Amino acid sequence: MTPKHNNKTLIGITGSIGSGKSTVLAMFGELGVETISSDAIARSFTEPTSPVIGELVQIFGDVILDTNGAPIRSKIAELAFSDKTKLQALNDLLHPLVRKSFLEFLNSRKEGSIVAWEVPLLFETDAHTICDFTVTVAVSPEVAWERVQSRGGMDYEDFQKRNLSQMDLEKKKSLSDFVVTNDNQREKLKEQIVIIDSEIKKRIKK
Repeated sequence: MTPKHNNKTLIGITGSIGSGKSTVLAMFGELGVETISSDAIARSFTEPTSPVIGELVQIFGDVILDTNGAPIRSKIAELAFSDKTKLQALNDLLHPLVRKSFLEFLNSRKEGSIVAWEVPLLFETDAHTICDFTVTVAVSPEVAWERVQSRGGMDYEDFQKRNLSQMDLEKKKSLSDFVVTNDNQREKLKEQIVIIDSEIKKRIKK
């Protein structure tokens, strides 16, 4: 196959909230694949040094700022997932910035690199169109909620709102090149990632 990015292979990883996307990303990293997370990039734009604090305030108001004028990430999430218009405005602001940062990272990798990219809204934002392969991490809603609960900071209503803001999991699975099941058995999850990694490397050589 011919990679889409100057002889660099891009794997897009997605799944519902609490599915274990970050765990899968890390496992690809353990196999020598370079990794990057859209969520991590997006968080940099809600840090105190964010260059878009003004734009965030325009969308949500001063209520998202703490006493030092820094964004309160949990407040932004609460307001965004309670109002589709605000969520869309946030996505319209952050997605181009995240995509730009990601492409800078990808372009800086050497030829022949394999890069795994964690993207919660992989299909919703058409990010899959620039990927060579796509992977959806599947999990039952019950297990996903258990994981989110264990992390704290989110109630069940927020969990449901975030799930509803994303594409249906079955639809994501149908659009993906690979699907992995992450049901809290780490060894079985790693076995699946090893198989996918091996298959991708075989296809690259063809």
